[in-house]
Amino acid sequence: AVGAGLRAFTRFARVEYANGEEVPAEKFLAEVEGVVLETLLEKIFGVAGSGVAAVDGPSRFYVLWRYTYKAVEMDAGEAIVFTYGQNVELDLPAAQGTAQAGGQKGLTTGRNPLVEKKKGKYRLYDFTERGDDEKLGLPADDGTPAPLIDTLHRILWLIENEPRNLNRFLDEARPDRERLRLVAQALAGTALAGKKDDGAEHLVATTASEQAALKKLVANWRALIDQRLAASEGTLFDLGRK
Repeated sequence: AVGAGLRAFTRFARVEYANGEEVPAEKFLAEVEGVVLETLLEKIFGVAGSGVAAVDGPSRFYVLWRYTYKAVEMDAGEAIVFTYGQNVELDLPAAQGTAQAGGQKGLTTGRNPLVEKKKGKYRLYDFTERGDDEKLGLPADDGTPAPLIDTLHRILWLIENEPRNLNRFLDEARPDRERLRLVAQALAGTALAGKKDDGAEHLVATTASEQAALKKLVANWRALIDQRLAASEGTLFDLGRK
């Protein structure tokens, strides 16, 4: 897919911006990689491009990694590819690494990073390693929403460890429930599993503990998530469906 996307550039000796400045090779490679990743995300989430764009960068990054590399670690070069088009950076100084969904975020930095960096290798943390943080998934001090994957990890941890505190967390976090559902279903569903050569489905690729928790959450989504968030939103239609 990347090769096909590059044909529009490689057929010419020089590619320029509208102002005549030459486009560096690494720039248009990143552009093509970004388009390919967006197309893949549309398939995983099962929605059009506008729906994918509504999901924050860290959450898209997490889903892409789980889809492609499952629970294994990656070299830096491979990991960086997944940042293209996602408005995230793997490594930022700690002072900058606490940005939330509204801007770039250092995925390996901050108080509770999404990615572990160790000797040039990168690995995703799952909910068992992040979810006990009481501030995970809550809006920033300026009201900026937390990345959906942070909120989801906290929800999964609470369901498994402190279910009585789930409603209080939802009241404080106030996530967009439709976008949150997209991420949860993508991680729990067969889309992440892909297909074998013979067309048969194979096992979903997040960690075993996260997969089990996600299946429990999705199976009880209306009771655990929808009804509480609908009540806090004051949505008459949803309240009437209780």
